[in-house]
Amino acid sequence: MPSSLFQTARLVLSSLVILLSLARFAAAEDLSRAYLLPELFEIMAAEGRNSVLAEGAVPLEGRALADFERDVSRIYDQQTMHDAFLASLMAEVAATPEVLQDALEFAGTDLGKRVLRLEISARDALLDDEVDEIARLALYDAREARTDTAASDRLAMIRERVDANDLVELNVSLGLNTSYAYYQGMMSENAVNGLDSEQLLFLVWAQEPEIRADIEDWIESYFMMAYKPLSDDELEAYIEYASTPLAQAFNRAMFRAFETLFNKISLDVGRALGRRLNVEDI
Repeated sequence: MPSSLFQTARLVLSSLVILLSLARFAAAEDLSRAYLLPELFEIMAAEGRNSVLAEGAVPLEGRALADFERDVSRIYDQQTMHDAFLASLMAEVAATPEVLQDALEFAGTDLGKRVLRLEISARDALLDDEVDEIARLALYDAREARTDTAASDRLAMIRERVDANDLVELNVSLGLNTSYAYYQGMMSENAVNGLDSEQLLFLVWAQEPEIRADIEDWIESYFMMAYKPLSDDELEAYIEYASTPLAQAFNRAMFRAFETLFNKISLDVGRALGRRLNVEDI
Protein backbone atom coordinates (compact mmCIF):
# COMPACT_ATOMS: atom_id res chain seq x y z
CA MET A 1 0.00 0.00 0.00
CA PRO A 2 1.39 3.44 -0.91
CA SER A 3 2.28 5.50 2.15
CA SER A 4 -0.30 8.16 1.25
CA LEU A 5 -3.08 5.56 1.16
CA PHE A 6 -1.86 4.05 4.43
CA GLN A 7 -1.90 7.48 6.03
CA THR A 8 -5.42 8.11 4.72
CA ALA A 9 -6.63 4.74 6.03
CA ARG A 10 -5.12 5.47 9.43
CA LEU A 11 -6.80 8.89 9.55
CA VAL A 12 -10.15 7.33 8.60
CA LEU A 13 -9.74 4.70 11.33
CA SER A 14 -8.86 7.35 13.88
CA SER A 15 -11.90 9.38 12.85
CA LEU A 16 -14.14 6.33 13.24
CA VAL A 17 -12.77 5.66 16.72
CA ILE A 18 -13.40 9.29 17.69
CA LEU A 19 -16.93 9.16 16.26
CA LEU A 20 -17.70 5.92 18.12
CA SER A 21 -16.34 7.38 21.35
CA LEU A 22 -18.43 10.51 20.87
CA ALA A 23 -21.51 8.39 20.15
CA ARG A 24 -20.99 6.35 23.33
CA PHE A 25 -20.45 9.53 25.32
CA ALA A 26 -23.62 11.07 23.86
CA ALA A 27 -25.60 7.91 24.66
CA ALA A 28 -24.29 7.94 28.24
CA GLU A 29 -25.25 11.59 28.62
CA ASP A 30 -28.71 10.89 27.20
CA LEU A 31 -29.19 7.99 29.62
CA SER A 32 -28.00 10.00 32.62
CA ARG A 33 -30.31 12.88 31.76
CA ALA A 34 -33.33 10.72 30.91
CA TYR A 35 -33.10 8.65 34.09
CA LEU A 36 -32.33 11.65 36.32
CA LEU A 37 -29.08 10.02 37.46
CA PRO A 38 -27.45 13.20 38.84
CA GLU A 39 -30.43 13.69 41.15
CA LEU A 40 -30.58 9.99 42.01
CA PHE A 41 -26.95 9.88 43.08
CA GLU A 42 -27.28 13.06 45.09
CA ILE A 43 -29.99 11.23 47.04
CA MET A 44 -28.07 7.94 47.19
CA ALA A 45 -24.97 9.71 48.48
CA ALA A 46 -27.04 11.27 51.26
CA GLU A 47 -28.68 7.89 52.03
CA GLY A 48 -25.26 6.28 52.31
CA ARG A 49 -23.78 8.94 54.54
CA ASN A 50 -26.87 8.95 56.77
CA SER A 51 -26.81 5.16 57.12
CA VAL A 52 -23.10 4.83 57.88
CA LEU A 53 -23.02 7.78 60.27
CA ALA A 54 -26.34 7.10 62.02
CA GLU A 55 -26.28 7.74 65.74
CA GLY A 56 -24.69 4.79 67.54
CA ALA A 57 -23.67 3.05 64.30
CA VAL A 58 -19.94 3.79 64.58
CA PRO A 59 -17.90 2.89 67.69
CA LEU A 60 -15.68 5.98 67.35
CA GLU A 61 -15.38 9.33 69.04
CA GLY A 62 -13.28 12.47 68.97
CA ARG A 63 -10.69 12.84 66.24
CA ALA A 64 -11.08 9.27 65.01
CA LEU A 65 -14.79 9.89 64.40
CA ALA A 66 -14.11 13.22 62.67
CA ASP A 67 -11.55 11.55 60.40
CA PHE A 68 -13.95 8.72 59.60
CA GLU A 69 -16.70 11.23 58.76
CA ARG A 70 -14.34 12.85 56.24
CA ASP A 71 -13.58 9.42 54.80
CA VAL A 72 -17.31 8.72 54.40
CA SER A 73 -17.93 12.09 52.72
CA ARG A 74 -15.16 11.33 50.23
CA ILE A 75 -16.38 7.78 49.55
CA TYR A 76 -19.99 8.90 49.08
CA ASP A 77 -19.18 11.62 46.58
CA GLN A 78 -22.19 11.91 44.31
CA GLN A 79 -20.26 12.77 41.14
CA THR A 80 -17.81 9.92 41.62
CA MET A 81 -20.70 7.53 42.26
CA HIS A 82 -22.60 8.78 39.22
CA ASP A 83 -19.64 8.47 36.86
CA ALA A 84 -18.64 5.01 38.08
CA PHE A 85 -22.20 3.69 37.85
CA LEU A 86 -22.79 5.15 34.39
CA ALA A 87 -19.53 3.68 33.06
CA SER A 88 -20.49 0.25 34.41
CA LEU A 89 -24.03 0.48 33.05
CA MET A 90 -22.88 1.50 29.58
CA ALA A 91 -20.46 -1.44 29.57
CA GLU A 92 -23.31 -3.78 30.60
CA VAL A 93 -25.53 -2.71 27.68
CA ALA A 94 -22.75 -2.26 25.10
CA ALA A 95 -23.47 -5.62 23.46
CA THR A 96 -27.26 -5.08 23.44
CA PRO A 97 -27.96 -1.63 21.97
CA GLU A 98 -31.64 -2.53 21.65
CA VAL A 99 -31.88 -2.62 25.46
CA LEU A 100 -30.44 0.88 25.76
CA GLN A 101 -32.63 2.18 22.93
CA ASP A 102 -35.77 0.75 24.51
CA ALA A 103 -34.89 2.27 27.89
CA LEU A 104 -34.34 5.68 26.34
CA GLU A 105 -37.55 5.48 24.35
CA PHE A 106 -39.58 4.65 27.45
CA ALA A 107 -37.94 7.46 29.42
CA GLY A 108 -39.00 9.83 26.66
CA THR A 109 -42.70 8.96 26.88
CA ASP A 110 -45.12 10.97 28.99
CA LEU A 111 -45.62 8.00 31.30
CA GLY A 112 -41.90 7.33 31.53
CA LYS A 113 -41.09 10.93 32.41
CA ARG A 114 -43.81 11.01 35.03
CA VAL A 115 -42.82 7.70 36.64
CA LEU A 116 -39.13 8.60 36.82
CA ARG A 117 -39.89 12.00 38.33
CA LEU A 118 -42.28 10.49 40.89
CA GLU A 119 -39.67 7.90 41.91
CA ILE A 120 -36.99 10.56 42.40
CA SER A 121 -39.32 12.89 44.32
CA ALA A 122 -40.44 10.10 46.66
CA ARG A 123 -36.91 8.90 47.30
CA ASP A 124 -35.81 12.42 48.11
CA ALA A 125 -38.74 12.88 50.49
CA LEU A 126 -37.88 9.62 52.28
CA LEU A 127 -34.58 11.10 53.43
CA ASP A 128 -36.74 12.73 56.11
CA ASP A 129 -37.26 10.19 58.92
CA GLU A 130 -40.78 11.47 59.62
CA VAL A 131 -41.82 11.01 55.98
CA ASP A 132 -40.30 7.52 56.00
CA GLU A 133 -42.30 6.65 59.11
CA ILE A 134 -45.53 7.96 57.57
CA ALA A 135 -44.91 5.92 54.40
CA ARG A 136 -44.32 2.75 56.43
CA LEU A 137 -47.46 3.32 58.50
CA ALA A 138 -49.46 3.72 55.27
CA LEU A 139 -47.99 0.42 54.05
CA TYR A 140 -48.91 -1.39 57.27
CA ASP A 141 -52.46 -0.04 56.98
CA ALA A 142 -52.66 -1.32 53.39
CA ARG A 143 -51.40 -4.73 54.49
CA GLU A 144 -54.12 -4.89 57.16
CA ALA A 145 -56.87 -3.60 54.88
CA ARG A 146 -59.72 -5.87 53.85
CA THR A 147 -59.50 -7.41 50.41
CA ASP A 148 -61.18 -5.62 47.53
CA THR A 149 -60.58 -2.21 49.08
CA ALA A 150 -58.70 0.57 47.29
CA ALA A 151 -55.71 0.18 49.62
CA SER A 152 -55.42 -3.60 49.24
CA ASP A 153 -55.90 -3.38 45.46
CA ARG A 154 -53.17 -0.75 45.13
CA LEU A 155 -50.79 -2.82 47.28
CA ALA A 156 -51.46 -5.81 45.03
CA MET A 157 -50.49 -3.69 42.01
CA ILE A 158 -47.35 -2.47 43.79
CA ARG A 159 -46.36 -6.09 44.39
CA GLU A 160 -46.91 -6.81 40.71
CA ARG A 161 -44.54 -3.96 39.93
CA VAL A 162 -41.94 -5.35 42.36
CA ASP A 163 -42.28 -8.87 40.97
CA ALA A 164 -42.01 -7.67 37.36
CA ASN A 165 -38.33 -6.90 37.91
CA ASP A 166 -37.63 -9.30 40.80
CA LEU A 167 -36.73 -6.29 42.92
CA VAL A 168 -36.81 -7.98 46.32
CA GLU A 169 -34.42 -10.77 45.35
CA LEU A 170 -32.07 -8.43 43.50
CA ASN A 171 -31.96 -6.03 46.44
CA VAL A 172 -31.46 -8.85 48.96
CA SER A 173 -28.54 -10.13 46.89
CA LEU A 174 -27.14 -6.61 46.70
CA GLY A 175 -27.53 -6.15 50.45
CA LEU A 176 -25.78 -9.41 51.27
CA ASN A 177 -22.91 -8.77 48.86
CA THR A 178 -22.32 -5.24 50.09
CA SER A 179 -22.41 -6.42 53.72
CA TYR A 180 -19.80 -9.06 52.87
CA ALA A 181 -17.63 -6.43 51.14
CA TYR A 182 -17.90 -4.15 54.19
CA TYR A 183 -16.60 -6.84 56.55
CA GLN A 184 -13.91 -7.79 54.05
CA GLY A 185 -12.74 -4.19 54.19
CA MET A 186 -12.54 -4.33 57.98
CA MET A 187 -10.73 -7.66 57.87
CA SER A 188 -8.17 -6.23 55.44
CA GLU A 189 -7.27 -3.68 58.15
CA ASN A 190 -7.07 -6.41 60.84
CA ALA A 191 -9.99 -4.78 62.63
CA VAL A 192 -12.03 -7.98 63.07
CA ASN A 193 -10.23 -10.38 65.36
CA GLY A 194 -10.83 -14.12 65.28
CA LEU A 195 -12.96 -14.11 62.13
CA ASP A 196 -12.00 -16.05 58.99
CA SER A 197 -13.67 -15.96 55.56
CA GLU A 198 -15.97 -18.90 56.29
CA GLN A 199 -17.14 -17.36 59.55
CA LEU A 200 -17.63 -14.05 57.77
CA LEU A 201 -19.87 -15.71 55.19
CA PHE A 202 -21.92 -17.31 57.97
CA LEU A 203 -22.23 -13.94 59.74
CA VAL A 204 -23.48 -12.23 56.58
CA TRP A 205 -25.99 -14.97 55.72
CA ALA A 206 -27.33 -14.78 59.27
CA GLN A 207 -28.46 -11.25 58.39
CA GLU A 208 -30.54 -12.42 55.41
CA PRO A 209 -33.98 -12.54 57.12
CA GLU A 210 -33.51 -9.06 58.60
CA ILE A 211 -32.23 -7.66 55.30
CA ARG A 212 -35.13 -9.23 53.39
CA ALA A 213 -37.79 -7.91 55.79
CA ASP A 214 -36.34 -4.40 55.72
CA ILE A 215 -36.11 -4.42 51.92
CA GLU A 216 -39.69 -5.64 51.51
CA ASP A 217 -40.93 -2.89 53.83
CA TRP A 218 -38.84 -0.19 52.17
CA ILE A 219 -39.66 -1.11 48.56
CA GLU A 220 -43.40 -1.46 49.14
CA SER A 221 -43.69 1.74 51.21
CA TYR A 222 -41.54 3.61 48.69
CA PHE A 223 -43.57 2.53 45.67
CA MET A 224 -46.88 3.05 47.47
CA MET A 225 -45.80 6.63 48.08
CA ALA A 226 -44.15 7.24 44.70
CA TYR A 227 -46.99 5.89 42.55
CA LYS A 228 -49.87 7.34 44.58
CA PRO A 229 -50.53 10.08 41.96
CA LEU A 230 -50.80 7.47 39.17
CA SER A 231 -54.19 6.14 38.18
CA ASP A 232 -54.71 2.37 38.17
CA ASP A 233 -54.58 2.42 34.36
CA GLU A 234 -51.29 4.31 34.36
CA LEU A 235 -49.74 1.99 36.93
CA GLU A 236 -50.96 -1.05 35.01
CA ALA A 237 -49.40 0.32 31.82
CA TYR A 238 -46.11 0.80 33.63
CA ILE A 239 -46.21 -2.74 35.04
CA GLU A 240 -46.82 -4.08 31.53
CA TYR A 241 -43.78 -2.18 30.26
CA ALA A 242 -41.58 -3.26 33.20
CA SER A 243 -42.52 -6.89 32.43
CA THR A 244 -41.22 -6.79 28.85
CA PRO A 245 -37.96 -8.65 28.09
CA LEU A 246 -36.08 -5.48 27.13
CA ALA A 247 -37.14 -3.63 30.29
CA GLN A 248 -36.18 -6.63 32.41
CA ALA A 249 -32.79 -6.80 30.70
CA PHE A 250 -32.18 -3.11 31.41
CA ASN A 251 -33.17 -3.58 35.05
CA ARG A 252 -30.71 -6.47 35.43
CA ALA A 253 -27.97 -4.38 33.81
CA MET A 254 -28.68 -1.56 36.25
CA PHE A 255 -28.42 -3.90 39.22
CA ARG A 256 -25.12 -5.33 38.01
CA ALA A 257 -23.82 -1.76 37.74
CA PHE A 258 -25.17 -0.93 41.20
CA GLU A 259 -23.52 -4.05 42.61
CA THR A 260 -20.14 -3.09 41.14
CA LEU A 261 -20.45 0.41 42.58
CA PHE A 262 -21.73 -0.45 46.05
CA ASN A 263 -19.41 -3.40 46.59
CA LYS A 264 -16.49 -1.01 46.15
CA ILE A 265 -18.10 1.62 48.35
CA SER A 266 -18.79 -0.92 51.11
CA LEU A 267 -15.25 -2.26 50.88
CA ASP A 268 -13.86 1.28 51.14
CA VAL A 269 -16.10 2.12 54.11
CA GLY A 270 -15.04 -1.07 55.89
CA ARG A 271 -11.38 -0.27 55.32
CA ALA A 272 -11.84 3.32 56.51
CA LEU A 273 -13.58 2.18 59.69
CA GLY A 274 -10.96 -0.52 60.27
CA ARG A 275 -8.15 2.02 60.02
CA ARG A 276 -9.84 4.39 62.49
CA LEU A 277 -10.58 1.56 64.94
CA ASN A 278 -6.91 0.59 64.87
CA VAL A 279 -5.90 4.18 65.62
CA GLU A 280 -8.33 4.31 68.54
CA ASP A 281 -6.94 1.04 69.91
CA ILE A 282 -3.45 2.50 69.83
